[in-house]
Amino acid sequence: MRRQSPLLPALLCAAAPMLAPSHADAAQSTNQTTSPDSGPFLSSEAETVTVRATRKKLLVDTVAAATKTATPIEQTPQNVTVITQDRMQLLNSRSVSEAVRYSAGVSDYGSKDDPRGYFGTIRGFTPDIYLDGTRTPDAASSQSFSIEPWGLEEIDVLRGASSSLYGSGQLGGIINAVSKRPRPDQKNEISFQTGSYSRVQGAADVGGTLNKQHTLLWRFNGLIRKSDTYAKNILNNEIYVAPSLRWIPDQKTDFTFLSSFEQLDAGSTAQFLPAQGTVQYNPNGQLPRNILMSDPNYDVYSKRQVAVGYAFKREITPNWTISQNMRYAHLDLLYRFVTAVALKSDERTLTRQALLQSANYNNVTLDTRSELKLNTAGVHHNLLFGTDFRSDFIATRRGQKTVSSLDLYNPVYTTISWPTYGSKTNTNETETQLGVYAQEQADWRGFHLTLSGRGDFTQSLTVDNLTSTRTPQRNNAFTGRVGLLYQSSFGLSPYVAYSTSFQPQVGVTRLNTPYVPTKGRQIEAGVKYRPPEKSFLGNFMLTADVFSLVETNVLTTDPVDSTYDIQTGRQRTHGFEVEGLGRLPWNIDFLASFTWQDPRITKSTDASEVGQRPTTVPSHMASLFLKRDVRLTPDWRGGVGGGVRYTGNTAGALPATFLVPSQLVWDLEAHIDYRQFKIQFNGTNITNRKYVSVCTRSVACAWAPGRAAFVTLSYDF
Repeated sequence: MRRQSPLLPALLCAAAPMLAPSHADAAQSTNQTTSPDSGPFLSSEAETVTVRATRKKLLVDTVAAATKTATPIEQTPQNVTVITQDRMQLLNSRSVSEAVRYSAGVSDYGSKDDPRGYFGTIRGFTPDIYLDGTRTPDAASSQSFSIEPWGLEEIDVLRGASSSLYGSGQLGGIINAVSKRPRPDQKNEISFQTGSYSRVQGAADVGGTLNKQHTLLWRFNGLIRKSDTYAKNILNNEIYVAPSLRWIPDQKTDFTFLSSFEQLDAGSTAQFLPAQGTVQYNPNGQLPRNILMSDPNYDVYSKRQVAVGYAFKREITPNWTISQNMRYAHLDLLYRFVTAVALKSDERTLTRQALLQSANYNNVTLDTRSELKLNTAGVHHNLLFGTDFRSDFIATRRGQKTVSSLDLYNPVYTTISWPTYGSKTNTNETETQLGVYAQEQADWRGFHLTLSGRGDFTQSLTVDNLTSTRTPQRNNAFTGRVGLLYQSSFGLSPYVAYSTSFQPQVGVTRLNTPYVPTKGRQIEAGVKYRPPEKSFLGNFMLTADVFSLVETNVLTTDPVDSTYDIQTGRQRTHGFEVEGLGRLPWNIDFLASFTWQDPRITKSTDASEVGQRPTTVPSHMASLFLKRDVRLTPDWRGGVGGGVRYTGNTAGALPATFLVPSQLVWDLEAHIDYRQFKIQFNGTNITNRKYVSVCTRSVACAWAPGRAAFVTLSYDF
């Protein structure tokens, strides 16, 4: 087993109390020296200890999100990517979509800069978004809970079914964000950024101790931004604050209070344009990249969200701990937008429809876990038992109305007549989920067996205020996972895993029968390689795997009445992934990935869809990023890096009447440091290639952003 890098503050304080703990604690600079007053539990006679560790900016030692226990990443029978804060800063990740770039199997819908939330796929399916191990509201809709990268310690990308520990969710995987929280070795930072789209942003990350015993720690993350986007008249303004407080009364207890507030005043960059004039020929010419097909005086995306919660961990005995995570989240949304309906025969005039939507969302999550470690007959057991509860309430009001058409080649914006509030959709929806799960991790010599299972009890009630109908639904499900991995002495670790998933579906059929959950299953086999410690090869990890995913009970059009759906559809994805990250010889940091996947609709009531690829899902993806730092003088240090991202073509509609061409995008990074000051340059799509990021139908295509460049000045203290 790989020896973990020691870190004295982590030994003096209880481990960070989170479901997916930050790995930045194990990524500090070399030659650290702790003094007698550097922790809350050292006596005045404690000796000074010098700790030497390798600074890991891209690669971590352990991952907790996959198993809900701190497990070495090379012993986890699953393809997992941990995106550290150093990696996010390196790539200047301004959103979750940008943070997950250079990860295998992950598509971010062509790099659209969309302030509304994350839109993308993992292994061909839309992932759910988690924060500190519990699910956030509606990841793939305009009612999403925004995740600000500045407030994160890391992002965990889990590929494949995770229902056996997390409950209902998509088959392709989940993205778990981990909040920053107070630490004994707090490194304060303030930064200022400017660049493309008239962007002006200031941010601060500061913290420290509140008493001499260092048992009370605080941290404050804040960000304020004023910015346009690549789309004309669409803003991306934000105010974000995230104060936290940590209490460590003794070596066995760790309690962290977490909170955040975000105010987002923006719009939708997903301008719905016709395929003619973007990916297809139009006799009137090609449409400009920054065209606004909506309306500059009508468009609004305004969201206020707040989250309050805690993470608690208590060591009952040296081998038994109890942990609990809780969060309450609330968001209010106002969304006005004009969308495309059809392109007229002149191939220049777009008929449109105005949308007026508001949402009020409340979300409560609670996850309680008990972890017990013991040894029997030479086998090391790590037993996990837990229960989690989630409650969601959302009130949705939506109006729609036909408005004036727009000449895309000579746009004249007239006053938009507002739709009647709540005339199209007026619903109140309540959903609860109670899950009970258990997991056994058995290690014997080089073999690591993971068995997990979970029972879920879900119920929902949808009240349609327009028709006064009430639709109650109850669904129970059992999901499981089994994985076996063998870790050899020379760093090679083959593994195989099988897992299942389920996802409740809200609504009823034409016969007024409530939908049942979709069900999924996955088989994955792969191999991981991490060189032994102090190897001349460097410190990196390579993962290669093959996978097969099948989802059933998929909604498909009712052949009797197309206004309804029935659950006879089926979709599958077969694929192969390779991913590498870490440090090579000569101090070269790298990120590399390759994905081949074959997503197909295998069953549908619409015969034209059978055998087709779902829209937006590429069959091929590849990426490579290299960076090297150089010490110029004792006070000056510089570095330069560059990357390339390739995304294969995607289906632009169902059935695939046209394709969205493949994309090849180049990125650039350079920085120079003087003592505690740092200036960093980041450029994306540096060659300014003009391409369409995604199409979902013939009048729903969106340009990708052009060249964007940003300069960040930061100071650490």
